[in-house]
Amino acid sequence: MSLTAASTVDVALFTIGWSLGWLLLWRVRILPAASGDGRVPVAVIIPARNEAHALPHLLRPLVAQRREGDRIIVVDDHSTDETARVAQSFGAEVLHPPPPPPGWLGKPNACDAGASATTAEILVFLDADVRPGPTLLDDLAAEVSSSPDVLVSMQPWHRMDGVGEQASILCNITSLMGCGAFTILGDRAGATVAFGPVIAISRTAYDAAGGHADPEVRALHTEDIALARVVGRSRLFVGTASSTTFRMYPGGTRELVAGWTRTIATGARFTPWWLKLLTAAWVWSIAGGWIAIPLTYPLIALQIWVLGRRAGTTRPLAALVFPLLVIAFAVIFARSAFSLLRGRGVTWKGRDVDPRGR
Repeated sequence: MSLTAASTVDVALFTIGWSLGWLLLWRVRILPAASGDGRVPVAVIIPARNEAHALPHLLRPLVAQRREGDRIIVVDDHSTDETARVAQSFGAEVLHPPPPPPGWLGKPNACDAGASATTAEILVFLDADVRPGPTLLDDLAAEVSSSPDVLVSMQPWHRMDGVGEQASILCNITSLMGCGAFTILGDRAGATVAFGPVIAISRTAYDAAGGHADPEVRALHTEDIALARVVGRSRLFVGTASSTTFRMYPGGTRELVAGWTRTIATGARFTPWWLKLLTAAWVWSIAGGWIAIPLTYPLIALQIWVLGRRAGTTRPLAALVFPLLVIAFAVIFARSAFSLLRGRGVTWKGRDVDPRGR
């Protein structure tokens, strides 16, 4: 069907939905480079469970940018691999926390143990799969120092090296849309979420909010969002291919599906209703627009390629076969929503996780 043959309603609906994609991910914000050489010491806290394979990619660049007084603390969350040995080989301090108490999940328990082991003025929480840019600590410290009552967080640029990893593209895009920080409204959207891989916060703001020991934070597997909510204000950034990156699911499709199932519906649960509605309208437009109006196919493919590259590796071929990406996204989101609504546990790194935080 040509554009002229399509009904006016079909064309209007597609145009609105497709345009929303640009408005919802209008411009990503890059973490500014720090000015000057001096900064206060920071404590880097790395919760790690069976991350021996990932830690070298994180610790090698961290050690290179460590300044006097900085501490790098790896909290070994009851790993069964060589996590502790690898961390020590890079000169990191290693903590072995007790098992999570009732009402606590593993990662919040590990983060709390790390935070309790230091009195640093600035706390930086990093996931083990993060690959830091060369000035990440300086840049985070400068941002926190300029806004000490705000939680600072970054979504690293997602390296998706394998073919199957391209199934994360729409999950990445909708996560950035749903956070509200990168819409055409900019800071006026008032983001109160965070990205778990990179979080930086002043000790004062962390303690005032209750940190990871807060009842809402310690029991939720999306503890990053919960922490941002109890702090009350967050400032969000996105990494680039030449700065801070990560590779979330190198283990393949099964790991990818399990990982996004664990988080994506819960993230949507804490997304403002209007952002949920607009993001859903965009997904609906790309899912059905090309069926109603086949000539829109290249427009959708182009948009997914452009928006996807703002979040991570997006291959042109993946954008061209975007209906497969839509199917993958629909399956993952439906699985995640079902787990959330039914309280069906998700297994992650050998632990059963209740998506409702119970």
